[in-house]
Amino acid sequence: MSSKPYSHFRKESKETLESGYEIRKRHFRSPSCEGCPLKERCTKAAGNREVVVSLERLRYQSQAREILRSEEGYALAVRRMTEPESVFGQLKNNRGFRRFLLRGIEKVTLEVGWLSLAHNLLKQATNDQKRKAAILQ
Repeated sequence: MSSKPYSHFRKESKETLESGYEIRKRHFRSPSCEGCPLKERCTKAAGNREVVVSLERLRYQSQAREILRSEEGYALAVRRMTEPESVFGQLKNNRGFRRFLLRGIEKVTLEVGWLSLAHNLLKQATNDQKRKAAILQ
């Protein structure tokens, strides 16, 4: 086994998003990809592979994992699966809704309201049809 490190720290950079949020990233580069049998699957770069990591993102991911592994987090995840996720799936897959047509929080809120109303009316109509069919049988 080689005593060489897997990758070398190269630099730290900052990126400012449109919102003004600043992301700090650390850049690491492999010391040598030459002769590596996995290079084609690992990177498309002509030289050595470079990995960019946001330490803050890693910290948030770790916190989220801890919360999800707790009893309360598990209960919330189960509740989320049964409540809104199926509705979003139905809106996207069955109704073809992929993106908001309007812009701005007030208009998007209205659009969500219309979608919810349409979804609930269609659901009610389906239940009414099932009840009528059951009565006729």
